[in-house]
Amino acid sequence: MKFLLLQLYQMNRSQPLVKVVDSDEWIQWMSCNLDGLPPEREPGSMTDHGKIPRGQRDNLPEVFIDTNGTEHRIEDIHTMKSSQ
Repeated sequence: MKFLLLQLYQMNRSQPLVKVVDSDEWIQWMSCNLDGLPPEREPGSMTDHGKIPRGQRDNLPEVFIDTNGTEHRIEDIHTMKSSQ
């Protein structure tokens, strides 16, 4: 699957369960490194919650880390569900 930067920020917060190509068991997403990428939202006013920054598909990380500390390729995700 391919994800936008905004979705990766959301996945780092919600830590969903995912299935990857080489495994049939559910793996819990823990984090992916988003350092150096644009912020989730650009500053806005109290009623305007900010714009989504440009570059949602540029220079995105290729791997995420599960709760066991194992790295998996983001593009290998084929199924995703809420962890709650």
